[in-house]
Amino acid sequence: MRVEVIIAGGGKGRRFGDTEPKQFCLIAGRPILEWTIDIFDHCPLIKGIVLVVPQGMLNSAKNKLSLWRYKKIREVIEGGEERIDSVFKGLSVIESQTDIVLVHDGVRPLASQSLVESVIRETQSFGAVTPGIPLKETVKEVKEDKTVLKTLPRDRLYLIQTPQGFRLDILKIAHREARSRNWKANDDAALVEKLGVPVKVIPGEEKNIKITTSFDFQMAKILLEDKNTCHESRNRL
Repeated sequence: MRVEVIIAGGGKGRRFGDTEPKQFCLIAGRPILEWTIDIFDHCPLIKGIVLVVPQGMLNSAKNKLSLWRYKKIREVIEGGEERIDSVFKGLSVIESQTDIVLVHDGVRPLASQSLVESVIRETQSFGAVTPGIPLKETVKEVKEDKTVLKTLPRDRLYLIQTPQGFRLDILKIAHREARSRNWKANDDAALVEKLGVPVKVIPGEEKNIKITTSFDFQMAKILLEDKNTCHESRNRL
């Protein structure tokens, strides 16, 4: 079984006020994107990595990242205007003999090896999988004037994470249909859903946060610096 991953690091978001895309901001002396690459480069089940970087930043990204340290990066390509375009471009360079493709946010640097392995294992059985976390808070749908329309059933609502896993043929069909029908979606699982293909939700991880706000950045910094300290301590033993 061949598994490859597309790391979607093509966004230009500067939501927490930095001067460059957040995936290149440093934590413990390394860009966030490098911490994310580590997850998959160290996973024995992953055979290849396709890294998507922002438009117009290909050379800059290569200069910012220590790509030489990674054995599994096969391609580094520029993304598109939207995330959906970036993943589509990533799919175009995935090896044709690949069985399963994962798609992961470039700014989710804290997914565990066990989560990646679970996604791969469940995708092998089910065809389309996403990790998710059950909601803890009460969720209300509101009107335009911000008055409550209704309270949603919390027991059936999940916060969806990546990596998401798909059989390669399913994800390619979903993206082709998305382009021909002008579908919009926030993640790849939503495109597969539009095909009528079931997507299985498996348990995600609380610490598998997506760095979007300054608070997320500070939380990731604490967790990654702690991880880095533990790794250095083991190396000294």
